[in-house]
Amino acid sequence: MEVRKFALVSGWIMLLTGVFALIPMLSDPSAQLVPLNLEESYGQFLGLVPMNILNKLALILLGVAGILLSSYMRGSIYFARTVAIVSGVLAVLGLFNFTNTLFGYWPLYGGDVFLHAVMAGFGAYFGYSFVAHGTPRAHSV
Repeated sequence: MEVRKFALVSGWIMLLTGVFALIPMLSDPSAQLVPLNLEESYGQFLGLVPMNILNKLALILLGVAGILLSSYMRGSIYFARTVAIVSGVLAVLGLFNFTNTLFGYWPLYGGDVFLHAVMAGFGAYFGYSFVAHGTPRAHSV
């Protein structure tokens, strides 16, 4: 898959996930969740990932950005690199008790750590292993 397809496919996945996460029936607010300062739309999405309104809005915005930027090679590369860096940082923050709620406003613990790590890996692969023409970079041995 080339970087433009990555931006398009991941953009649609993020957009749809963010939209579906807004549906109250798909989130369990009664799950054992860490208390937050911002508990608007807070619940365990599909019983797997803790999400509040900030997670959902970020997914929607990133999804729209990925879809729009997929039309441009350079934009797709920047999108993939942004996903890699931001998701990587969020995955690492989710590993520590004192930052796993991003100061009480964004749940980053549990299944969210795994998903951010996977997103970071894919973003890094597509953002950094392809040159502007979409062909794999030659690696020296």
